[in-house]
Amino acid sequence: MLNPKNNRLDYGSVLSPPPNYELDFAIGATYSLDLDALIGASISLGLSAESDSDLNKNPIFLLEALRSTGDKIALFCESGQIKLPNKPTPLYILLEEMVFQVTNNNSVEHSKYASFHPKTWVLRYVNHENDVLYRFVILSRNLTFDRSWDLSFSMDGKLTDKQSSKNNPLINFIKYLSRYSNDVKRDRIYEIAKELEFVHFELKSPFDGFEFIVNGIDSPNPIQNQQLFKSNSLEKLLIMSPFLSKGVIKDFNKRKNSKSKAILITRLNSLGQLKDENLENFEFYALKDEVIDGESLLSDESEQSLKDKKDENSDDGFKDEIVDNEKLISEESKQFPKQDIHAKMYVVEKIKYTDLYLGSLNASDNALNGNVEFMIKLWARKRRFNINKLLKAMFNDGKDNPFQLVNMETINESSDDGSNLNLVVKNIVRLNASAKIISRQNSYDLEVIFAKDCNRHDIEINPLLSNKTAKFSRKIIFKNLTKVQLSEFFVITVRKDDDTMRRVIKIPVDNLPEDRQKDVVSEVINDKTAFIRYVAFLLGDEYVLSSIEDDGEGECGNSNNFTVQLPELYEKMLKSVMYTPEKFAELEFLIKTLSKDNVVPEGFEELYETFKQVINDG
Repeated sequence: MLNPKNNRLDYGSVLSPPPNYELDFAIGATYSLDLDALIGASISLGLSAESDSDLNKNPIFLLEALRSTGDKIALFCESGQIKLPNKPTPLYILLEEMVFQVTNNNSVEHSKYASFHPKTWVLRYVNHENDVLYRFVILSRNLTFDRSWDLSFSMDGKLTDKQSSKNNPLINFIKYLSRYSNDVKRDRIYEIAKELEFVHFELKSPFDGFEFIVNGIDSPNPIQNQQLFKSNSLEKLLIMSPFLSKGVIKDFNKRKNSKSKAILITRLNSLGQLKDENLENFEFYALKDEVIDGESLLSDESEQSLKDKKDENSDDGFKDEIVDNEKLISEESKQFPKQDIHAKMYVVEKIKYTDLYLGSLNASDNALNGNVEFMIKLWARKRRFNINKLLKAMFNDGKDNPFQLVNMETINESSDDGSNLNLVVKNIVRLNASAKIISRQNSYDLEVIFAKDCNRHDIEINPLLSNKTAKFSRKIIFKNLTKVQLSEFFVITVRKDDDTMRRVIKIPVDNLPEDRQKDVVSEVINDKTAFIRYVAFLLGDEYVLSSIEDDGEGECGNSNNFTVQLPELYEKMLKSVMYTPEKFAELEFLIKTLSKDNVVPEGFEELYETFKQVINDG
């Protein structure tokens, strides 16, 4: 179940609808967010394709994925924790209606700001018979491309006639999220909250029961009420947490009896704060260096190999090859950053049962007192699930064990350089920013207003889809922007000495042109070839099949040789009339959007009207 070699799971596969079902609505929560990862999630949710598929390079595929899921996804993230994309694209405009920032104003004792930190999904699927299926997903991973070691758990549930209070913590949580959404999606969330009262989630072996646990939202049953944090005689205990607070670990050590050692699996750099503490009831483990370095070691080895070849060869032609390979290795190194533990897990053995806690909660002060966190407690009979079995799987039965036992005497004390630019970003997102559009004759001005100053730092701001940058002030105006440069996403750049941090924040903008989405469509479907491909893709028997029929190309191209000629398109339209007439609504939107762009092939509108009349007569 938790063997890192044999139990790897693709994030997209967790979200993809079951066979014969499609997504109706998705409510997600994450601390940090990568917008490209959200696009990948949209592909899995809307088109049932793998989130890391090569099809992600196809702009037509991406456009349809985002258009088909835009009104079906509500994703909530910590304010100021959206990563700056490498190559911003107008397609991000279609993500604005999905993303909602949460600013946690709970008070915390050990830092300036509390965080919104859960990682969950509540997914509602439907089939053609209108049968409803729910899926609950909880993870320790954020919606990013981080390669650290994480855990996930999911379970499906069906609607029943019997009302139950078991889902109340989950219901309260998504109602809390709805405060930060827009009106339309708030209504959908409340509909799902009401329906969850009658949903029965089914567990798979070895687990016998579960309990939802929410912290940070006035929950009547926070995790502090669990035996994990209340028992004064913990017998067998395993903790996996990347980030720690000294006081929390000391409390566990105090409550752990001395019959056996508790296991703490964490990051090496988190152990420094425990250096001089008397934690005699614990053994400490961390990932081995070669595992942390991961594929980056391959790049180092390749680089050394090239250096050796340089020494052995002086031929100019070979030097050119060396340069090309060095560029490749440099890019490869960026693609394979170091990895470490990011999973959060607590396991407690009792007399007959073993309790397993999974989710977002670190063994830290903020996690327990202030952060919004979501956990699930699972339990199973000890003979079927216990710490020894878990460690045997995680440590790979002693063969190529990815973990190492840490000698605390070799650990250096941790130090804080005090340069936390993240606190500056957290301050900025609490300045109650707003923005509005001022229409000009052939362009737009974008005015941004902050309610308070933040002049003690070197801060710049720019619209995500424009390179126009301004120093931070209470009032900023970006002039002469095009329609597809207007967005609610802005880039905040904070500098201090040699450190720089860039984050994307979302600011509500008044008077945004309602037809921005049409301009995004026009950017992607910019010639007759692209139009024909999009229609063929849209009307295919299934999305992936249509994309494969699209010559397997990753770009639309500007050729006038149609990949799919009108006779083949006629056949697709005929099948659609018979089996999926609802797809014609998408065609109507497409024609109206592009009718003035000279990309709709001659005769296509007449063909469409003929089929439309057949549907209306039927």
